[in-house]
Amino acid sequence: MISVFDTNPVVFESTDRILTVSYNGVLCKDANGQVITDIDFDDVNELHLTRYLNSNSNYSIIFRDHNWKNIEGQDLDTDRTDYNTGHNIRETKAIIAAFARHKLTADFPANLDTLQLPLDYSYMGKREITIKNGVISNGKVDIPINEIRRVVCASNGTISKLLVYKEEKPSSFFKKIFDKCDMKITLNAITLPLLEAIVTRNTGHGIDFSRGNGFDQKDSNYIIIRYLDSGFFLDKDGTAPTEWQKTAADRTAAFDYDVRYKYNRDF
Repeated sequence: MISVFDTNPVVFESTDRILTVSYNGVLCKDANGQVITDIDFDDVNELHLTRYLNSNSNYSIIFRDHNWKNIEGQDLDTDRTDYNTGHNIRETKAIIAAFARHKLTADFPANLDTLQLPLDYSYMGKREITIKNGVISNGKVDIPINEIRRVVCASNGTISKLLVYKEEKPSSFFKKIFDKCDMKITLNAITLPLLEAIVTRNTGHGIDFSRGNGFDQKDSNYIIIRYLDSGFFLDKDGTAPTEWQKTAADRTAAFDYDVRYKYNRDF
């Protein structure tokens, strides 16, 4: 992975606060220098974002700890003003990209088969979903990542899931009618680039973003814009040594919403 955060943090200054984002965490101070938010990514399992996929400003990030509990007093409002210049996501996407860099590490995606990470938590089933040594497990079902043939993005703007299949096409009438997947995983800052890399490596094409949200979006390409960065799929020197990495990087870069050092264009 190549990341702007490997060299410098990104700083957002406004009249009432200074927000600093690095690959280690997030620090936000008010105009008087008082700390509002101070987060170390080592203490965080998940970024829970509200309003990020159904509005264009004033999102909230809730940081969840290793027990999947909200870290109290550390919530952060981001991109608080709608500039009406496309996707208003500069602060939020910087935090997402920095968090992905921290958790997936600079070795991603070469480390797909050796990653050991918590990915999601099923509150109903009280089970953690993890990836460990090439296997994604929810405590009940294990899926070797080299068996994943299809991933579908399903979001209504509030609830967002990645549907994981071990078959390219349904093998039975039952599976076709009920669209039964092998596992559902919450869409977040880690699971989206991870599964995009896995399914592209396995099949030559990435996640299926063709479904809309049932309201104003005919497909889910807006989720690519808001969560993915082409640098996720490149090596540390910015090259794509494999064809599948080039495919994943080119697909994302085509939307022209990569996180850029110094933010030389408005999002």
